[in-house]
Amino acid sequence: MEVLSPVETYPGIVLGILCGGVGAAFQGVEAGVLWGLIGYFLGKSIQSMLWTVIGQRTS
Repeated sequence: MEVLSPVETYPGIVLGILCGGVGAAFQGVEAGVLWGLIGYFLGKSIQSMLWTVIGQRTS
């Protein structure tokens, strides 16, 4: 079994943290929380599209 990086295994969480951090740095804490939610759902959407294209789950 191949060991996957956190980005491949948890793209929603990784993008949520990344977008939240950037949003907080540029626009403040409240905007950082909102950008974190946007990043999380964007990551989950990307993960779902990859599952559809590849035909199997990566996690």
